[in-house]
Amino acid sequence: MKKILIIFLTLLFINVNLFSAIDFSKADDLYLKDDMDQTTSILQEKLNLAKTDEEKSEVYWRLSRVQVNLGDKAESNNEKLKIYNEGLDYALKSIELHNNSLAYLWKASNIGRIGQTTGILKSLAAASDMRGDLKIIVNDFDNLKSSETWYVLGSLYTSVPGGFISFGNNNFGISYFRKAIDTIPDDVVYPNHYKALAEALYKRNWDKNKRAKEFKAMFSSWDKASKSYDKFAYYEGYEKGNNTPYYSSVALNKMSDRQEAVMLLNYAIAKFNVWPYHTQSEIEAIEEINNLKSQWT
Repeated sequence: MKKILIIFLTLLFINVNLFSAIDFSKADDLYLKDDMDQTTSILQEKLNLAKTDEEKSEVYWRLSRVQVNLGDKAESNNEKLKIYNEGLDYALKSIELHNNSLAYLWKASNIGRIGQTTGILKSLAAASDMRGDLKIIVNDFDNLKSSETWYVLGSLYTSVPGGFISFGNNNFGISYFRKAIDTIPDDVVYPNHYKALAEALYKRNWDKNKRAKEFKAMFSSWDKASKSYDKFAYYEGYEKGNNTPYYSSVALNKMSDRQEAVMLLNYAIAKFNVWPYHTQSEIEAIEEINNLKSQWT
C-alpha cells in the first residue's frame, strides 16, 4: 500500500508540474500572424503567471523578438532606437534568468538593428558583437535548427565589408543562407529567406562549371572544420554540389548561380500562393520578389 501511495503521489506531482508550465502557443501563433499588440498583451500576462526563472526567461526572449518587429515598423530613428534598446534589455534579462540560445538570437538581432540605425561605425561594432552571440548559439548550444539564426548570419556576412575593414564574406553568407532555407519550419513561409539567397547568388554570378569546381574546394574546408560555426561557412560544398535541393529538379553543380536564383524566387512565390494566411511583411516581400523576377527573366 505504501509503495502504491508513493507512485500515486509521484504521478500527481508530475501532472501538477505539467499543468503549471506556461503555454506559449497562442502568443507564438499571433506573433507569426504579425499581431504584435495581442502578442505583447499575452506575454505580459504570462510574465505575471511565471513562477520560475526559466518561465520568465521564456517570456523575456519573446518580448525581445517582438521589439525587433515593432522597431522595424517605427518611423523615426529615435523611436526605433528606443524600441530596439528595450528589446536588448529583454534579451539580457532572459539570459540572466536562464541561459538559452533564443535569447542570444534576439539579443544579436536588436544589437544589429541598433547598429544599422546609428550609422556605419556603430554598425561595424554591432556586427562584431552579433557574430559573437551567433557563435554561442551554434557552437555552445549546438542549435543547428534555428532558421532565423542562419538567416541573420547570412545577412551579416553579406552586408558587412570584407578585407581589412571587417569580416564580410559573400560565399560564407550564401552558405549560411542555404542552411537557413533548409531549416525553415513547416508552419511558416519566410519569403525573405529565399529572396536573400537569390540576391546573393545573382550578385555572385558563377556559371555551372565554376560552381562545380568551387563546391569541391568547399567540401575540403567543410570536411576539415571542427566547430559548427566554421563548418557551416562551407555548407554549399558539403556534398560537393551533387545534392539536389527541394526547389529544383537538378543538382547544384548542374546549374548556374543565376539559374538557381530564379528557381528560388519561383519557389517562394508558389509557396506563398498556397499559404492560408499572409502577414503584411510577407506581402511586401513577395511584391519585391515578383519585381526581382521581372528584372531577371
